[in-house]
Amino acid sequence: MNQLKTLRKQRNISQADIANELGIKPAAVSKYETGRVPLSEESIEKLCAMLQVSADELLGLSAAIQQPAAESAPMVSKVAGQIYPASVTMEDYLLTLLNTIAKQKKQMDQTVRNLHSCGIPTTTIARVTAINETEIQKLLDSN
Repeated sequence: MNQLKTLRKQRNISQADIANELGIKPAAVSKYETGRVPLSEESIEKLCAMLQVSADELLGLSAAIQQPAAESAPMVSKVAGQIYPASVTMEDYLLTLLNTIAKQKKQMDQTVRNLHSCGIPTTTIARVTAINETEIQKLLDSN
């Protein structure tokens, strides 16, 4: 979760002050602070300037703001230009990422096999897929 509320309170800044800076209603600031509404890149930039912190500090990715050791550090992912807090641990996030990569690798391997079975030369497959010819040949030989 972002550190907006903590940083705002440390600097004795009101939600109304933040709202004025961002051009939004004060109620929206509360939603930003709780993570119900994601911070846009533009909002992050304005808040960093206003609070005089880095984006890492604002987003809770920096050691500058200490979180209790018992809490698992939340992950943030950048999707469509917005930062979304997530209730997953780093381990869960990395496991999901590795599983996604493995699935994509299987799909790419199948695509290479399909291209080869259609008579596409290995050199062309290598150029299109950015996989070197040696690796393509190993994949094809493993069948």
